[in-house]
Amino acid sequence: MQIKARKFLSKKEKKLFFMKLNQIYGEIASNLFQVTSDIEEIKTDKGIFLIKEGKASFFIHEGMYIPTIHYLREADSILPKVIVDIGAIRFITNGADVMAPGIVHFDNDIKTNTIVSIHEEKAESILGVGLSLLSSQEFKKTKKGKVVKLLHYLKDDIWNFRF
Repeated sequence: MQIKARKFLSKKEKKLFFMKLNQIYGEIASNLFQVTSDIEEIKTDKGIFLIKEGKASFFIHEGMYIPTIHYLREADSILPKVIVDIGAIRFITNGADVMAPGIVHFDNDIKTNTIVSIHEEKAESILGVGLSLLSSQEFKKTKKGKVVKLLHYLKDDIWNFRF
């Protein structure tokens, strides 16, 4: 990734950012950021990232703030979960979308186009973040096909890039 521009958010920009987080993910999401925290916005050839303490906390995808795995390790409960079996891990960590046969748990409150966290079943560690293509009701009726479009995963460019 090539950095094109970078700046620290002003107090007003931080306040707007916190308000958006509260609207999308609830109060717990913005509570992990302190008002005094330096939050940097970095524009790259791959998109816009919000950086806290040298790690990407959020990135913007289609106008929406998406939490990164770095951030979710602190605030795991802000997103609904999709848990996959061990066989799906290597595919997801290589950038593949999540397919129905690999899913062992799909939270009941997931709607179509919801941002979800993807976990592996044994340790429940976070493998990625994605966009649900089905609601939980639709998922119960399906046995095959793509269920979650992968947006960010362990060891991808976002994970590896140091700001």
